[in-house]
Amino acid sequence: MSSDSQEIIDTLIYSVAIPITVIMVLKMACIRIYEFATKLWVEGKANEWILIMNNGKMVKAGVGLKCFKGPFDQVATFPAKVYKVTFETEQVTNEMQGVRVNGMLVWTVNRMGEGPFNAYKNLGDISSGDPRTANDSLVSMSSAVVRSCIANSTILEMITNRKLLREAIEKEMFEVVKGWGVWLETIEITGVTICSSSLFKDLQTNYRESMRQQATLY
Repeated sequence: MSSDSQEIIDTLIYSVAIPITVIMVLKMACIRIYEFATKLWVEGKANEWILIMNNGKMVKAGVGLKCFKGPFDQVATFPAKVYKVTFETEQVTNEMQGVRVNGMLVWTVNRMGEGPFNAYKNLGDISSGDPRTANDSLVSMSSAVVRSCIANSTILEMITNRKLLREAIEKEMFEVVKGWGVWLETIEITGVTICSSSLFKDLQTNYRESMRQQATLY
């Protein structure tokens, strides 16, 4: 091979082959970096909680969260919904008269602090969108609070002062359920019923008589 041919080959190697090889290597490196970055990218839906954890601690949480996670972080998702649960309980008043109370609680995941992480830890089935663990616990606790309130009240107080029941539930439950990762949005007492029909009729009669006397007085 002549020196001119060798020179041409050398020129091609240095001016074409090596740059192409470098470009190919850089291209492959970019592809690998992109694939790695894609695996670390987390993007939640608008109605979905994203919880990023590392070593058993919360790193970041948000609804519809979009961010990069660390290579050793774990990701959990669960619905960002408002849940409604109803309850019914019976108890006798301090006058030994039976009362039935119906109520409703509206709750969601507590957004404050480590609320989402606590919900994930304590409400095992929240990822399913049907958190029976939380619902059953809320029903049990609210029913217990209402029964205690009824037992320490008169039947007239139960009928005329539903605010008493709402405030009792809020006072006893609010801080406790926050520790579960639950935020109570609404507490409603939807019904208060006297279990004894004869007692109910007597109270109606007394109420009508009281209204008649007031009307006569004025």
